[in-house]
Amino acid sequence: MNDVVVVGAGLAGLVAAGQLQRSGLSVKVIEAAPAVGGRMVRSPLQMEDARSPAWVDLGGQWVGPSHTRFLALLEAHGLRRFPSPHDGDTVLCFGSHRCTFSGFFQGFPEGQPPSVPSRDWDDAMAALKQFQALVASLPEGHPHHHPDAAELDRLSFQDWIDAHTHTPFAAWYFAYFCRAVGFLGPAEPDQVSLLHVAWGQRTAPQGDHPEEDLIHGGAGQLPALLAEGLGDALVLGEPVRAIHQADSPTGPGMEAAVDVITDRSSHRCRAVIVAIPPALAGAIRFTPELPADRLALQEGMAMGNCTKVLIAYGRPWWREVGLSGISLGDRPWVELCADSSDPETGLGVLAAFVVGRRRERWAALGADQRRSAVLEDLAAYFGPRALEPLEYVEKNWPQEPFIGGAFAAWMPPGLWTRSGDALLRPHGRVFWAGTEVAERWPGFFEGAVDSGERAAAAVAALLG
Repeated sequence: MNDVVVVGAGLAGLVAAGQLQRSGLSVKVIEAAPAVGGRMVRSPLQMEDARSPAWVDLGGQWVGPSHTRFLALLEAHGLRRFPSPHDGDTVLCFGSHRCTFSGFFQGFPEGQPPSVPSRDWDDAMAALKQFQALVASLPEGHPHHHPDAAELDRLSFQDWIDAHTHTPFAAWYFAYFCRAVGFLGPAEPDQVSLLHVAWGQRTAPQGDHPEEDLIHGGAGQLPALLAEGLGDALVLGEPVRAIHQADSPTGPGMEAAVDVITDRSSHRCRAVIVAIPPALAGAIRFTPELPADRLALQEGMAMGNCTKVLIAYGRPWWREVGLSGISLGDRPWVELCADSSDPETGLGVLAAFVVGRRRERWAALGADQRRSAVLEDLAAYFGPRALEPLEYVEKNWPQEPFIGGAFAAWMPPGLWTRSGDALLRPHGRVFWAGTEVAERWPGFFEGAVDSGERAAAAVAALLG
């Protein structure tokens, strides 16, 4: 019998397993998919022009200066970083208007504003000031015990947008933010709780520059490195179907046991860490049954609706015309695109995101139509050279059977105040991990690492 079974070999699960092993406990890690990594996976580019092996991250890729736990992991495994390319102008397309300006990434402006009509920009910035005041009023940690939590959670983010913006540009600006940022699924503003959006910005602020660096060779190389020390303790391709906690010890002087049941076997242990998104945990049968608030959490906390597209060229040609490779706008399919070129390869790589209801319509198209739709949007942002990539890669996260979406899961109105306590509360000897449950940097690598470390520490304390 192992001391601990960890369900899920994504970043959180691997971090938890490693910490438990270092504390002297025996661990079994069970992963449903045929490989480790979860939403942290890379893919090679087959391009002869590359100066060195070229990889792209199909999932998460960025790291920020305050992601101290994740940065320590990178350093421990000898993985090198480089600054996210952003020299040059950002492109904004809104309606029929296209402009370039300096200093803008993700949701919040820095530097020179875009040349949109002053009424539009002033409206957006006035609403932003009110939103930032709301964010500042929230406490550290999970937000559902805040005095105004019930009222904030009753509203959708769209309700707030409707009440605080007066121009189409300002309304789009906040809707884009809801679809673009890592802790928000992505989700449409009418789907997600206002409390969730405000809390996410409080605990994972864009002002802390979480997209400051990229990783040579891709972030997706880290999970395999973390798994190297697990050996036979790692089981792949074996979905967990049930977790049964015995009512009493299994023999004289013994602790109560937990059985983790898969399609092929049963793994007995003293405690379990479930390190998968809440929606996926909903496919596991628990005995005794989970409490009502945890069941509601698993049913209601949907995964983000996102396809990530990587488009590779022989060189980052947009820089030759003074562009940063960062674009945003209300194009039909791609609202956000960022330069993800590793300077050691010499290639030009753009990471584009098709999200929310746009993705649902886009995913129904044929493969050639999807490719053309993305490239036409990139051409609107950057010019006709975008139409001729050397390689085009899609990662359709909602269709991944043991993941179900990306970037992360999100809370609809009412769920925080109904089920917030269930995110971290153990169920007997079952503990929870994963970036969704983190109190700091949810939806980012840092949140996954933090949750894995905290779950491992709680289990170690329980088992003595």
